[in-house]
Amino acid sequence: MKLFVSYSRRDGIVTTEALRSLDMHLQQVCTPFIHCLHDSGSRWEQSRVIMALLASHAVLLVESPAAEASGWVRLELFIARLLGLPLMRLQAADLKKAQ
Repeated sequence: MKLFVSYSRRDGIVTTEALRSLDMHLQQVCTPFIHCLHDSGSRWEQSRVIMALLASHAVLLVESPAAEASGWVRLELFIARLLGLPLMRLQAADLKKAQ
């Protein structure tokens, strides 16, 4: 199963280290896509993110104040709803506790 992880790191609550830890955990049960861990540096990164979302079976939203304010997160969730993808939620504070 392919899992798209939607998040924002802008407020510092969700860190790259926390996302690495989440990725290692998720890899035991699915194939996660976490953009900052798969960033190729291409000028077409936004297209790559959308393509990964379109190929996913479900979405995991890492909830934080920055994610709530993010236009990109809102777009990802809108597309997920259009596709009828299941949405799971994880509080960013819980992600930090698990590190």
